[in-house]
Amino acid sequence: MSLSTPRILPKHLEQFGPGAHAPVNTVRLLGTITSIHGSSATLTSGDGDTVTLVLNRDSHLSPQSLYEVVGKVINLEGGAGLGVRVMAAVEWPKSPEGKPVDLKAYEAVVDATHRYKEIFYVDEEK
Repeated sequence: MSLSTPRILPKHLEQFGPGAHAPVNTVRLLGTITSIHGSSATLTSGDGDTVTLVLNRDSHLSPQSLYEVVGKVINLEGGAGLGVRVMAAVEWPKSPEGKPVDLKAYEAVVDATHRYKEIFYVDEEK
């Protein structure tokens, strides 16, 4: 299965974490940056689930803005669970009318890609 950088929701983190036997642990997440604290930030998805982001020095995120983040799923220090070490982040623009992206629609598509992998991903072993 080719999963170069699958899009995930916070509930999928464990499937791509260290030791999960996932083919990759580099993922894409979309959400709103709800807080920034030094070298970490909190990304909140449309359903309210959160992910801790470990920022790199090139990360310049703005609170309350929507971002697509590409990063590696990692174990957070101190046993605080799983998080994502940011490799790249792109701010998503609003529509011409100034409205944000419909996160519920986005999340429904992402969820479908995980439920029906055979439709969305190629099995390289065949």
